[in-house]
Amino acid sequence: MIPLELEGKLIGLQLPDGLKRRAAELARELESKGYEVIISADSCFGACDIDYRLLEDVDLLLHIAHTPILKSKKIVYVPYFVDYDTKIELKIEEKRIALISTIQYCHKLYEVKEWLESKGYEVELSKGSPRVLYPGQVLGCNYSVLKKTNAEAIVFIGDGLFHAIGASIYTKKKVYAYNPLNKQLEVVNIENFIKNRYRKISQCFGKNLAGVLVSKKPGQKRIEIAKKLKKIAKEKNIEAYLVSIDDVTEEKLLNLPFDFYINTACPRITYDDSERFSKPIISPQEFEFLLGLKECIELDEIG
Repeated sequence: MIPLELEGKLIGLQLPDGLKRRAAELARELESKGYEVIISADSCFGACDIDYRLLEDVDLLLHIAHTPILKSKKIVYVPYFVDYDTKIELKIEEKRIALISTIQYCHKLYEVKEWLESKGYEVELSKGSPRVLYPGQVLGCNYSVLKKTNAEAIVFIGDGLFHAIGASIYTKKKVYAYNPLNKQLEVVNIENFIKNRYRKISQCFGKNLAGVLVSKKPGQKRIEIAKKLKKIAKEKNIEAYLVSIDDVTEEKLLNLPFDFYINTACPRITYDDSERFSKPIISPQEFEFLLGLKECIELDEIG
């Protein structure tokens, strides 16, 4: 996993929560090669979430398990791939499909494509915006690989349902989620997700004091969108203020006076973590829906 030669002596090591247990193992490997290592214990929610405070202190920062978004000579992105059997059994009625996955699994999508085509499927495997590196790769904030899809259905390869739900909202198409670890296939049902989002929006009706969350993380910082939302709020007689924040947590928001929050940082805070907060957090698109500027709720994306 670790590159053979690194420039510099003092190396920072940043891993997502799911891999932090391997921190000592990787640090041991690096120090056996003569490097000194500092492990970041702070959040690492994606390629957009760089520990810049640690970056100031080290010669090089190894950012594990994500593909590059931010450019810096001091940041080395190290992908983490999961091996799996590409001869998947779909047994679905649709024959024209699009393949998507996360970085951990997308390295084998070409093999999956070849296998499925040998079984009679017509398979799309497209490249998205510059924010994603591999064909078929999706992020929680980016589904651009599906922007021009002509598929009848989407097949997500990976664990969990978050990205599959996002693909369903983005395309309005049927989505299947295939977990290559347990070889289980399921149809994604977004009905409960949509109901929950409408419930969160309804909690904001009649509220007149809003905090517009602006991330300090460079890969999530959308100050222009935040300023636009503040202007829109003012036009609709809602008092809104920009709130600069790093990690968005309930503890931090409890100290603030706002009735609800509009999140311009990572969309997963809105969609995946909303039940962790006592006050409603909605996306920019949901705020526009709240104000009657959109006819239906849409997926929030970055880049």
